[in-house]
Amino acid sequence: MNLLIAMKVYDRVCTLGNLSAAARDLGMSTTAVSRQLKELEDDLGVRLLNRTTRRMSPTEAGRDYAERVKALLAEVEELQDQTRRLDRGTRGLLRISCSNVLAYTRITRLIPRFLEENPLVSVEFNLTSRHVVGIVEEGYDVAIRFEAQNDSEIVSRQLGTVRNFVCATPAYLDRHGRPRHPDELASHSCVLSNFAKRLGAWPFMGPEGRMSTPVKGRVSTNSVEAAYQMTMAGFGIGNLPSLLVRPAIEDGRLEALLEEFKPASSPIYALYPHRTYVAMKVRVFVEFLMRELSPDLD
Repeated sequence: MNLLIAMKVYDRVCTLGNLSAAARDLGMSTTAVSRQLKELEDDLGVRLLNRTTRRMSPTEAGRDYAERVKALLAEVEELQDQTRRLDRGTRGLLRISCSNVLAYTRITRLIPRFLEENPLVSVEFNLTSRHVVGIVEEGYDVAIRFEAQNDSEIVSRQLGTVRNFVCATPAYLDRHGRPRHPDELASHSCVLSNFAKRLGAWPFMGPEGRMSTPVKGRVSTNSVEAAYQMTMAGFGIGNLPSLLVRPAIEDGRLEALLEEFKPASSPIYALYPHRTYVAMKVRVFVEFLMRELSPDLD
């Protein structure tokens, strides 16, 4: 038995909760994962996991062992990383989760530049419309999102903010009128999305301070890209990030509304697991985003 491999297997099983997920994450067969666990338990002479047909959970001894294994693996990663840095620089596989809209409008074009600067790094780049991703559970090094996560295990580093526009097509506004105050949105069909959790109310900064305006619409979506397409089709008024709508506003396909009330902006964060030691590849990538992405936001 390779003790370090067995510890890595045990750590992923405890984090993900079952053999199949751990096997996929590690690139191993479920049989190999099961064998590693059995050999580890046999070596210790202790049952580490309670097994059911659907899930595995650590025993009391297993929970203590899992905590110490996770800390030990972090120290091993730190040792490896520091030693590599002595003469070979940043290296390894960087697993990134990114929201679709940020990926398509900004991050995708930055990845090749990052790889050019760090030739010993490779990237696995996964896109999703989910607001919350299990960074630790799903084995990501970094996630790039419009919101921070309220999780003590996650570090949220703000990269910048993106301006939002309340907007619609001129054709829609010619038919239904142009709202002059956020309260008038109640009489309009709004295109609702869970972008920045803006399904039932839209935030503004008015002359008298912050305000939240109730909105309604016949369509809601979990995709800001779909909300953008429906707004472009003239279905109603959207509340959308400048990353998507600025070109259409500049060429007249969309018309910005309620600018004097300053629709609230959306912060962008780099999220990564909270550890005593943060891997060099993660630190270098986050600093790269601070340098290259932050000035490109508006």
